[in-house]
Amino acid sequence: MPIRRSHEIGHALTIDLVAPGGQPAVRTTCFQAWREELPSGAVRTSTALPPRSWSAPEVPPPAGGEADRACRLLVEFAAGLGASAALRYSRLVSRRHVTDAEEMWQSREVNVFALTGRIGLANGRFISLGWSGFGDGFDRMIEGPMRRRVAWIARSAAAAAPMEAGAGPAVLDPQSTALVVHEAVGHFSEAAVDASVDLRHRLGCRLAADGFDVFDDPSLPGAARYQVDDEGTEAIGPTRVLADGVIIQQLHSRRSAAAAASLPTANARAAQITLPPIPRLSNLVMPAGTSSQDSLLEMMGSGLMVHHLSHGFSRGIEMEARIVLAERVEGGRLTGRFVSGGRVTERVDVLTRARSRGDCSELNPNALCGKHGQILYDVGTIAPALLLSSLRISA
Repeated sequence: MPIRRSHEIGHALTIDLVAPGGQPAVRTTCFQAWREELPSGAVRTSTALPPRSWSAPEVPPPAGGEADRACRLLVEFAAGLGASAALRYSRLVSRRHVTDAEEMWQSREVNVFALTGRIGLANGRFISLGWSGFGDGFDRMIEGPMRRRVAWIARSAAAAAPMEAGAGPAVLDPQSTALVVHEAVGHFSEAAVDASVDLRHRLGCRLAADGFDVFDDPSLPGAARYQVDDEGTEAIGPTRVLADGVIIQQLHSRRSAAAAASLPTANARAAQITLPPIPRLSNLVMPAGTSSQDSLLEMMGSGLMVHHLSHGFSRGIEMEARIVLAERVEGGRLTGRFVSGGRVTERVDVLTRARSRGDCSELNPNALCGKHGQILYDVGTIAPALLLSSLRISA
């Protein structure tokens, strides 16, 4: 194994706000760090300039994070919710450089944000907010469809009845579909963090119905946007992980690919340069189908429309997610009778019960993923609404 060296320089901005009436608390941090992996397996890290012997490229730190504007927009966003809220806005901008001492230094920019927190409901409960992705996120905080949708979810969840346990047909809106695809298909298609763990037995497993394809592509205008991953592997196009519902390719780092006698897929990613890059999703995409949302509801007849899921996680062949808001459907029409609470409790092959896809795909506004303790803000999922013949729910 050649020596692998990496260097990062950048800044982080964090703004905390308790609304209404609170004042933003702002913290900014400038940083740089480096990491070196030796052929013996030993690792050296430091929060300092890299050694001169590396001949690392000399670059200026990236531009600042517009703290004043971010504070103003965060206050305006909180006021527009019409509810009490505890919010945190985070922004990370950096430049990363990596080499394996056999190739030239490769570089890429990191430019991501996260808006997280809790929003109080009229009934005394709260819902979680989680938005993240590429850029500064300012366009999401201004008055518009996304902010109105959050306020609508909060109002509807406050008036919702408790969710009952059971199983039955359901239509997932694009955000809910994206969360399920991320947990059920995305994580199941990633190679293991420990390259000595062989997951090739997952190849050929059926995770979705016939006709369902899923691919991963870091070059799309989604949440993740990079041409070179954190090991210096160039992204040359989409990686098709699901074909006709069956896993045909895993997402690899260089080390996991070598162990699996495969090729790296530019999916080695690290939350910060001092941590080891591990196989991670970039932008996971399920292409749209041909059915409108009204058509999906008519095909279902009676069941559940799932408007919003949160706190998804997967463990082996099981996956779960919290139901923030759903709505009863009767005779193919929404009833306005909302339900909340409970959890989707499924296996990773839940999409084998998919019957039809919506005709419009959307990027999930929450691109935050904390796999293996490494939190990334830009793990995107793009998906359409989806009709399932059955969805299992626990109270």
